[in-house]
Amino acid sequence: MSSRKLLILTGVVVALFAFIFFIERKLPTTSEREQKGDLYWDLPEDQVDSIVLERGGETVEFARTGDSWRLRKPEAYAADSFAVSDLATALADLKKPSGEATTEGNGEAYGLAKPSAKATFAWKDPKKEGKKQSRTLEFGLDIPGTELSAARVAGSTRILFVPASLATSVRKPVDDFKSKDVFGGSSSDVAAIDVVRGRGRFTLAKKNGVWWLEQPIADLADRDAADRLANDIAALRVTEFVPRAQSADLAALGLSPPIYRVTLTDSKGAKRSLDLGSTRSDGNDVYAAHEGQVFTLSNSLLEDLSKEAVAFRDRRLVRFERSDVQGITATADGRRRVFARQQAGWSADGHPVLAAATDDLMTAILDAESTSFLDDASVGALAARPPELEIELRMAAGPPWKVAFHPLRSEFAAVVSSRPGGFALARPTVEKLKAALEKAAATPPPTPGKTPTKK
Repeated sequence: MSSRKLLILTGVVVALFAFIFFIERKLPTTSEREQKGDLYWDLPEDQVDSIVLERGGETVEFARTGDSWRLRKPEAYAADSFAVSDLATALADLKKPSGEATTEGNGEAYGLAKPSAKATFAWKDPKKEGKKQSRTLEFGLDIPGTELSAARVAGSTRILFVPASLATSVRKPVDDFKSKDVFGGSSSDVAAIDVVRGRGRFTLAKKNGVWWLEQPIADLADRDAADRLANDIAALRVTEFVPRAQSADLAALGLSPPIYRVTLTDSKGAKRSLDLGSTRSDGNDVYAAHEGQVFTLSNSLLEDLSKEAVAFRDRRLVRFERSDVQGITATADGRRRVFARQQAGWSADGHPVLAAATDDLMTAILDAESTSFLDDASVGALAARPPELEIELRMAAGPPWKVAFHPLRSEFAAVVSSRPGGFALARPTVEKLKAALEKAAATPPPTPGKTPTKK
């Protein structure tokens, strides 16, 4: 083959590759074309960043913020991103009906002399960075006996017949576009919960993955109760938005001042508040206000909010992650034992022990649960008595946990570092701790490669 023919063939291959890479790969597939159907236009719906609806003297404006939408007019509030995204897609990819799709005329016969609604949407031009384009679609009459509505692009005389569902979406009440998720997000993002009720309040805060009470006392919080409250608050959904005429009188709804004010702090430090007021006459919902909006919520949350702070105190003595424990020092009946985590496993008083037995000891410590809380006066009487059992857990980060167990009549009392007051425990709980300690210290690990001798 001559070099000239080889160059021509090479040029053809390069041109074919360029066509596939730059043009054909961007063309919609057969399935995509079937899904979209026949369109008046196909604009980049993922680039639509604002929508303005005008209907009946009311203007509704939406703006895209990252992956979500926000209502700007008639008031600023979080929008239902699914509802607004569906509207943006319907406007950007406007479908044609089967049969006659357009006609010419002055529009008066189709109700377009004075459109019942207008939708203006703007998008970023993907070919021209920083430049925006916009289009306004005017809506007229719904066509009797069909699922179509008359419409036209502002400034054009061509009448378009569009899905009636699009016209319905453009005309629907603004409340239907508002997000019903009060806070949104996940409960795992909640870093603190502050509840104010009259003159009282309680505050829960997460530190290193562990819930603590900060007000009215500083103490370890019940993880299950705190997690449940965080889940319930994060999952709150609006039952119904209250009409403006009624929501203007906040005092009548118990919202000025509110009965409860709940403030969430997320992991980034952002704070958002929710006011809760009177229970509605149906007995199932409560009036609430958030970001200037007044609505109703299920009153199921009130039971937890009305609890005293003591209900959120943890009856378990300590909370820790096993992997964070670097050592355990325990003194029982005058005998001291020191456990240390090493690269090869655990040791007790310098000799290797079974990791499983040490894990059982940590389980027994984590499971130690009090039967009741003791006040400072009761704890003060224990200071003169030596403890029967002392346990100290050294952590990879942060202060150690120290627990002292004192006999108290037929039971035991425990004093825990970083926690106020004391804790009453049943005698079997302490006996179980002692047994786990003895087992962990006395269990040697198997010798590698050594086969037990049969007798």
